Order: sequence, then C-alpha cells, then structure tokens
Amino acid sequence: MPLVRRLAPWQWLLLLLALYLLLAEALRLWLGLLWAERVGLVLAALGVWAFVNGRFIFAYYHALATSLRVRRLPLAPGPGPGEHLLVLAPHPDDEVLAAAGLMRRTLEAGGRVSVVYLTSGDAFDLAAGSPLPSKEAMRRLALRRMVEAWRGLEALGLPRDSAYFLGFPDQGLFALFTTHYYLPYESPYTGLKAVAYPGCYRLGLSYTGKALEATLLELLSSLKPTRILLPSPLDAHRDHQATGYFGMQAAASLGMEDRLEYYLIHGGYQYPLPKGLHPRLPLYPPPRGRGLPWRRFPLTEEEVRLKEKAIRAHRSQMRLLGRFLLAFVRQNELYSPLPIPAREALAPEEEGWAVLEGREVL
Repeated sequence: MPLVRRLAPWQWLLLLLALYLLLAEALRLWLGLLWAERVGLVLAALGVWAFVNGRFIFAYYHALATSLRVRRLPLAPGPGPGEHLLVLAPHPDDEVLAAAGLMRRTLEAGGRVSVVYLTSGDAFDLAAGSPLPSKEAMRRLALRRMVEAWRGLEALGLPRDSAYFLGFPDQGLFALFTTHYYLPYESPYTGLKAVAYPGCYRLGLSYTGKALEATLLELLSSLKPTRILLPSPLDAHRDHQATGYFGMQAAASLGMEDRLEYYLIHGGYQYPLPKGLHPRLPLYPPPRGRGLPWRRFPLTEEEVRLKEKAIRAHRSQMRLLGRFLLAFVRQNELYSPLPIPAREALAPEEEGWAVLEGREVL
C-alpha cells in the first residue's frame, strides 16, 4: 500500500496506458485465433492451474470422500459420571490431538482425567530455536513443553495436578523397550541418563525400560483408571509404538487390558488431509489404521473450540507444525478397541501380511 501512495499522477497515467495496451493486444490475439485454438489455450491454462493447485484439490476431494465413510462408523461410548480417563501421551501435545474433546466431556460428566507424559519432548531440535541447539537448549525446551502441556490442559478446564510427567528420553522410548530394557540409555539430544526435570513424577530414575515399566505399573495401580487411551502400535512414530507396547504390557499385568482404547496420530500418507484448520470436516480413519474397528466420538461446537485452544497452547510446536496440529481439530475424534486389526478384518495380502502354508509371516 505505501508503494501505491507514492505514485505521481503521471505515473498512474503511464500505468493505466500500459494496462490498456496489454489488454487490447491480448484481445486482438484472442479474436484472431480459431475456436479450436481458443479451446486449447483455455485447457492449457486450466492444466497449469491444476498442476499448481493439484495437491489442494486432492486433499479436499479426499476429505469429502472419506467423510461418507466416517458417518457409517459406530459411535464411541461417552463417559459416565464415575469415569476416570487416563491418557498415555508419548510427548506433550499428543493428548490434546487425540482426546481433547473426550477429556473435556469426561470432566463435564463429573469424571476425572489424568494424563501421563512419557517424555517431555526434549528431542525436537528445530523447536529449540536454532538448527544445531546445545544440550542445554534441549533441556530448556523440555521445561517449556511441560509448561505448554499444563496450559493446554488448563484450556480444557483441567487442573495442573492431572498431569504426570515421567521425563524419559524423547526419541528413545523404542530403545528402552528393546535394547535398553535394563541397560541405561543416554539421550544424544540432552546428554541425560536419568530423569532430571523438575516437576517429574520420579526424579533420578535411570533411563531404562525396566524403570519406565515399573513407573507405569505404579501409576496404574494407584490411579485405578476405568478407561485408558494410548497410541496404537501401528503409529509411524517409534515413540508412539513404544508407548503402546509399554502401556499394553503394564495394563495386562494388572488385568486392565479390557479398559484400553487406541488412537493414531502419525497415520501415514500426509494424515490427516487437508492440512490446516478445518473444524467442519470429520476426522477420517488413518491409512495405517486400516482394518481397525474405529469408533467415532462426535464433538460439540464448544468442544471443538476448546480443542483448538488447547492445541494452540503448544506454541513451540505450533511455530513449526501448526498446519499439522490444527488438522486434528475436526468434528470428531477416533478410537479403536483393538491395537491391531483382527485377523478377519484384512485380506492376507494387505498391510504387509501374507499367509504361507497356514502360518502368518510379516
């Protein structure tokens, strides 16, 4: 706008004259073309436009097509007055992406909500403010993300004491479940070998899978949740896979496996499409969750609004992943009572499974 105001009257005159000549020449050329040439020119222009905007067209087509499937999904049960919902989150922000609406509904129904964060998100180097952050900067990022988690829960009306931060290493949970079940793990991002962040549930615990599993068993035994949400092992993110494994193992040890329900965040193929804020669109089942018996949990307008507010509280993540995070603000949330598809849900050749002489092989 300042550039337009600086133009002198004679400059405006030259600009209008050049525009007139350009339009007149374009019209002369257009009238000189045969009708077939005009059609070809229009089709070429439309082709260029479609090439530039094709991914947006496909994203909206995909969303509209899948919305028909979402409407046919059975409804997820709502919370009762005595419900105690426990959400296992690999990182701060996963809980509001997956279950902000359900957490809010549980609170309004007179129930209780607890959120257990297995890590404090201390491995997302780009969110630390520089391309090559120091280990100290990554530790500061963890503290910041813990505060953002509190603010996200407060946006839903939950108190801070509903959050339990375990402080285990981001990008290291899968190693804890496998190679470092009893051997201490050192985070390459923070240099830590044990839980060290103020506000964590048990300071000083060694970074081992055994310590993490014991902590989950202690929390599940003391909190006694009636409903447990955790990531499906089909999630593309290794931390989410490991959280699902640890959660299933701990719950099964206590006889709570019938209380488990699963969610998927990193669902494959740019899930969910389209990116950005689309609160009027439904959330469709993710490609990596094909074959799971998904149930939809419809949200009210107020719950959708509060979910967006809770997600925006994670400012360190919004700065880089805003369009991805806001894509979960939809008309519904999705949960599955099974972690992986039942055998009869998929054809043998689907999802990487094959049948060889009566035996299943991956």
